[in-house]
Amino acid sequence: MPEETKLEEVLRLTLESLKEKEYSTETLLRYQKKFHVVNSLAQNKGISEPSDKLFQEYLSDNKNKYTGKYSVLKERQRIRVVNLIKSYISDGEVNTSRKNGKSASDGIQTETLKNEFNRFAMILKENQLQPNTIYTYKRIVAYLLIYCEEKSYRSINELSSGDIRNFILYLYEHGYFKPTTIASGLSGLKRFLSLHPDIKHLIMELPTRLPREHRIIEIYRESETSAINEILSGGNLTKRDKAICLLLLETGLRAVDICNIKLTDIDWNKDVIYIRQQKTGMALNIPLRKSYGNTIVDYILNERPECNSKYLFVRELAPFTRLNGEGSSIRSVLLKMEALAGISNEGRVSGSRMTRHNAASVMLRSGVSMTNISAVLGHTDQNIVSVYLSTNETTMAACTLPLPGGVRK
Repeated sequence: MPEETKLEEVLRLTLESLKEKEYSTETLLRYQKKFHVVNSLAQNKGISEPSDKLFQEYLSDNKNKYTGKYSVLKERQRIRVVNLIKSYISDGEVNTSRKNGKSASDGIQTETLKNEFNRFAMILKENQLQPNTIYTYKRIVAYLLIYCEEKSYRSINELSSGDIRNFILYLYEHGYFKPTTIASGLSGLKRFLSLHPDIKHLIMELPTRLPREHRIIEIYRESETSAINEILSGGNLTKRDKAICLLLLETGLRAVDICNIKLTDIDWNKDVIYIRQQKTGMALNIPLRKSYGNTIVDYILNERPECNSKYLFVRELAPFTRLNGEGSSIRSVLLKMEALAGISNEGRVSGSRMTRHNAASVMLRSGVSMTNISAVLGHTDQNIVSVYLSTNETTMAACTLPLPGGVRK
């Protein structure tokens, strides 16, 4: 039996990833046929690995085989196939979203530099870093490779003394990062440079002292809180979205930890939700309050799709898998709630960061100790909580939402 090529391996794993997302047998067979077409084209061209050249060749055949005329449907189907394969190569699993947002790596044009980026992405995946860390690392490295192209460098090894220093300024000038937000990205840049012995010495040009951003943390105003309570008490949101919003507002959980709640994490006898925080690895016991507890029950019994997913909150449409995007799904739910409540997030923080600020401030106002607030928010150092509590008295008084009474042990 001939040895499997790299392309054949990627196509097989992409199909297996689709299967894990509970696609129907009919749909899987359809994609299997399309992947076979890709592989046949590669064999005819003498190509054994996934490449932009192969994908461009595949996409160029956009004519109906019977009429010979351009087919919009065929073109869209082929774009879909390529996006699925690329998402697996980049993330180690297929991204089934139909909306493919523009990412920084899309700006890389040179084949050699694209390969550098893909190799780095695979290494990050193999090292099992957190998804949000991988995203930040890939983003800053993508900008570095684009910077290299603008300097007419054909290889990453053409970087020389002063380039990394100038690249940091380039990031600031283009608004890609700020001095107060670049710290996590620099760790990824250091990791990337360390993979290349010829330019490893340029790590010395990375800044070591960065300014810290100090600002008043925003929370919902009194009028906004009243509008939110009205939306949550009505029927404008789905049962799933209502449960998610209540959990976020009353517990201050991170979005990714909401996505990771499994059905078996809920102890209905002890009224506790057991959580293992993705960011810190810490175990956290959340009291199962009546407000969101009853809504979760309503969702499970009357709205949650029948599926094999072990996760509590799943997609509303097939495939019924865990909410993905590491928080982007949760952000969409919160933005929907805010829009219904007539709340504008223009020029202010939004998403689960806002609900964490809000929950922390409510706890402080209600006399909850810093230790308990730190435990509920999932911080190992209670001094970190001061970031969330830097609100002024007027803003703090605006919060009226209920909150948990601490963490049960």
